[in-house]
Amino acid sequence: MNTEQEITNLNVHPDAKAMLFALLQENLALREQVKEMDERLVDSKEAMQMLGCGRKKFWELSKVEGFPLPVQFGKSNYYRVQDLVKFRNQYQQNVNS
Repeated sequence: MNTEQEITNLNVHPDAKAMLFALLQENLALREQVKEMDERLVDSKEAMQMLGCGRKKFWELSKVEGFPLPVQFGKSNYYRVQDLVKFRNQYQQNVNS
């Protein structure tokens, strides 16, 4: 059964069903936005913000094994959001263990 069928089959007030359908649509839209966000590129400044560090720490992290390779356009470096998130999670696990 899919989620819409499950909501339809619930024994609740029609207003509650309407609210659940609205929340479902919002959830689906947010999932799509997250998917698009993972695929986008960010510049070094945004990458530093995502990792919560300044230039010096960012440079040090860039030397760590597993740090995402930049995508270069001209003289500028860009990073894939999904690669940064993956690196951040792995780095935090290593630091905490």
